[in-house]
Amino acid sequence: MGILALPLVVAAVALSGEARSFWTTVQGPQLQPAQVQVRARLVGEGRTLEIFQEEGYRFSSLGEADEADQIASAVKTFDEVIFPREVALFGPCPDNDANGKVIVLLTRNAAPAGTFFPFDEMPEQEALRFGFRSNGGEILYHTFEQQGNHESWNLHGLAETFHRLLHYARDPRETAWSIVLGDYMPFMCDLASARLLWGDFDPMGASHSASDPWQGRGWSLLFIQYLRDRLGADSLRNLVAHPENGLSGVARLLAESGDRRTAADFLADFAMACWLDDARVGDGRFAFSSVVPPRPLLAARAVASRPTSGAVDVGVGGMAFVMVDIDDQRPFPLALQGDPSTRWAGRAVVLKERGPDREIPLGFDGGGVAHVDLSPLGAGDRLVVAVAAVPGDYPMFDRRTLLLRWGIGWVPHVPADQGRGLLNSLVRKALPDGGSAARTRLMATVERLGGVASEAPAVATRYAWAPGAASVVQVLDQEAGRRGLPVRHETFVRRASNGAEQEWSNVVVHLPGSDARRWPVVLAAHWDGARSDLADSYLRALNLNDNAAGVAVVLEAAGAISRMPHRAPILAVFLAGGYQDAAGARAFLERLDGKLTAWVEVDGIGIPERWPWSLDVHLQGTGIGKFPWSVNQGFRHVGLIAKTQSEIVAPHTGGSVAAARGVPTLILRTRMGVEAEDLNLPTEVEREKLSADLMVLLTKVLANAAVNLAGAP
Repeated sequence: MGILALPLVVAAVALSGEARSFWTTVQGPQLQPAQVQVRARLVGEGRTLEIFQEEGYRFSSLGEADEADQIASAVKTFDEVIFPREVALFGPCPDNDANGKVIVLLTRNAAPAGTFFPFDEMPEQEALRFGFRSNGGEILYHTFEQQGNHESWNLHGLAETFHRLLHYARDPRETAWSIVLGDYMPFMCDLASARLLWGDFDPMGASHSASDPWQGRGWSLLFIQYLRDRLGADSLRNLVAHPENGLSGVARLLAESGDRRTAADFLADFAMACWLDDARVGDGRFAFSSVVPPRPLLAARAVASRPTSGAVDVGVGGMAFVMVDIDDQRPFPLALQGDPSTRWAGRAVVLKERGPDREIPLGFDGGGVAHVDLSPLGAGDRLVVAVAAVPGDYPMFDRRTLLLRWGIGWVPHVPADQGRGLLNSLVRKALPDGGSAARTRLMATVERLGGVASEAPAVATRYAWAPGAASVVQVLDQEAGRRGLPVRHETFVRRASNGAEQEWSNVVVHLPGSDARRWPVVLAAHWDGARSDLADSYLRALNLNDNAAGVAVVLEAAGAISRMPHRAPILAVFLAGGYQDAAGARAFLERLDGKLTAWVEVDGIGIPERWPWSLDVHLQGTGIGKFPWSVNQGFRHVGLIAKTQSEIVAPHTGGSVAAARGVPTLILRTRMGVEAEDLNLPTEVEREKLSADLMVLLTKVLANAAVNLAGAP
């Protein structure tokens, strides 16, 4: 379509009102959104943009004329600012529908800040393999719900979602950088003030601090500005054009520019720049060249001659600032201790009363400890220390919040986790060989399901809707075979609201008893995983605690049960779709028609509670009182502590479904209220938290409990 003057475009649209159907997403209680089809009419068109509006949807309380004005403004801003600036930096926009334009659909079915749905970039048949319908083109979904003096945020969202479209076209496996760079685009396009960069200007009213993880709107965007200041705007293009995880892309950029700093050094320099913002200290590293950010709040302040200590929370990728005042008394040394599960970096600057200020060395060792000798400092000096928790090179955000301990005249000491040693001693008592063989088998299974092992077939994700999840069933077959267990697949059809269908498989190990007339005992674990971000789920849902560990324990328990006599049959079942409303459990219970003796399911049993609760196991079930006392005693026999509750709150199990059928139900978990953490922990971090000893003990308990429920001879 030729270029028209904007008023003529609006007039033409008003006369034509072209209509078409779109699939839109509706986010329900499950991670997988539903899709519904809506009709929409063309209400605005420019050189690079078409705007459709869902029929019956109104976003302005002032009426259609005001909506038309906002739509015209969006077309003009996109054509003249957003599209040319972002394309100039990141490269051409894809055009899968060959219409030469990006489509914005104004609909009630969009996230507040807008949505880019990557499955629209796929052909219909390809998208259906993932459970979605495709609109087959470059489409951004927006509500334009911000009104009045907040109207500009609608344009901010447009700049953000357009970047995610461009980012996906170059690196479809990247999610973390896509989000951060997308949120930076309103500032790059001069649609937002610099206040956006440190979270003082958030449409949702969210508060941000420098200690927050660097994600979303807030201080993370200031890091992008620092990167742009130090390495140029081309550095942003470089990050998008070269798929790399975490800060590894920053490390490459530094190396290519001849800068000897590591990415951790760069992050530490950024942290000090946030507080100091002075180009005359540290060879200019501690300053911004284009913005003047506010000084972050101090996390702690102390006097060097007074022994004291404390601790502050720091999100991974976030920062904390400590100030030490030097008086006329003898100073004690400053010590810092960061949680050793991540790297730490810092900078220290002496602030002189009349200058000049100067940097002094500050380095963290491999255990997260740093020391600063304060004796060379004089009375009236102050020392400011900026500390950053360095993210690992993971493809997604590490959303943990960790402790940074500090002290004057204090020796760093992390309290020992006595739970690990105690669990190990319990295993040595419970099993003749100390559980070494079981530990090896359990961890081998967990690593295969977690995508760590290189053995074929490789598991890239266990998200049930992902086509690649079929490899999980093959792995389960192999792992059962290694334990001498026969398996069968029970396939069922999972239907989405949009009509898409997939065949999912429950994997069943049948352990016959001496009396086939008895109803079976079910020992279950769901095999699927998920991440809080939908794109990450399709790419790398490899959750170890929830529920690779549970699958491994049930497999190992089934191997032990196969060597133990019992009366009723025992079915070890590995269920599909635990994260999808317990779809596999529902299908399996439907097939059994509720005819089973008991339902025992494990969900998140690989990571123990922190000390001193490391031996606790949480038992949930409405029918716990119907279980033999020996089942509860089994935990005590191996040294574990059973904590019972009647309400079933485990979110990914079939426990509530089984209980609703009147089946005695027992759900085992080792930690409570950590679902969000399990969703987002990087696999490498989660692996360090796993306890093979805990899994060995629970294997023994489950095997004995299942046999007792089935009726020992």
